[in-house]
Amino acid sequence: MKYPREREASANFLKLILKRMVEHPAAFTPSNYAVWYEYLAGLNPSLSDALNRIFDSNAKLDDGSIEWLYAQYISDYDATAQNELHEDVRQLLIRLAGFVAEIDKQTLCFGDSLQKYGSVLTGRLTAKELDSLVKEMAKDTDLMRSSMQQVNEQLNASKLRVELLQQELESVRGESMTDALTGILNRRGFESRINIFFSEPDAGSSSFSLLMLDIDHFKKINDKYGHPFGDKVICTIASAIRSIVKGQDIVARMGGEEFAVLLPQTNSVGAFVVAEKIRQGIEHGRIRRLDNNEEVGGITISIGIAAYIKGCSMAKLIDQADRALYLSKQRGRNQTTLYVDEEKGNEGKPESSSRRSRKRAVPR
Repeated sequence: MKYPREREASANFLKLILKRMVEHPAAFTPSNYAVWYEYLAGLNPSLSDALNRIFDSNAKLDDGSIEWLYAQYISDYDATAQNELHEDVRQLLIRLAGFVAEIDKQTLCFGDSLQKYGSVLTGRLTAKELDSLVKEMAKDTDLMRSSMQQVNEQLNASKLRVELLQQELESVRGESMTDALTGILNRRGFESRINIFFSEPDAGSSSFSLLMLDIDHFKKINDKYGHPFGDKVICTIASAIRSIVKGQDIVARMGGEEFAVLLPQTNSVGAFVVAEKIRQGIEHGRIRRLDNNEEVGGITISIGIAAYIKGCSMAKLIDQADRALYLSKQRGRNQTTLYVDEEKGNEGKPESSSRRSRKRAVPR
């Protein structure tokens, strides 16, 4: 688990969520709980950024804003798992509301009893009457203690359920950010991870680069050898990329036959070296077919590189790397191209494993 919690810590976390929820007019819905859980647990950087902007403006979360936040940053979980978690959270909130109501009821009844006993004690009582009153007080106290014990047991059971829900939520979130075929991050997971680099205060002084990689002539590979072999090609290339990059580098399958790699603390020169190592390693590799054990070679990839420049947004950096990738495709594939903004010049950085990059995008 990414954020493990013991039972007591889990209960404290629930209290914190409820405390923050009551500060806003939004109803206590499963969506509201999920938004606050992801925010306070630090699971979702994009959601955290959006909420922090709202809080900085002193705005309050109403039902509409909660549903928008949920739809924008959370709702693309697996639908079945999401619905099950929604129902579990809904039932849990109903039970918690019932526990609170029961505590209020018992406390009110016990308070009325104490007030009644106080009034009786102001008068003259015989020894027999006093003995009877003490017995009644003891009986009411025992009932109150028993009721509170039952409520406490129910709350403890709810704490355990909260722990399980947290585990399920984190598990579902992990699955929603992971590519099922390769085990690496998917596009959503990748964007969530790299968003951290753009949200940190010192991002402007950071040096990092983005690679966009695409398997050349992938449709022909599928048509010639079949989709199972195509899937094996994707998995093999994902493994090859992971084996070359370092532990802090971020690797993802962006969809289909396209991959992305973020290289922290790496300028364009270093990124070009890494990209060429990946490209050449795949070019010289061979992949064994599933049906007849034949080794297939000649599979290549094209790569585009964009180096972060202060003030650049995540979307813009991805677009720049994509443009460089398109250029690699146009120039014959199986090569690496560095994005160059012609208005700012190349500044002496590497350009391409063949020719210079231009800003214009071209079709693949």
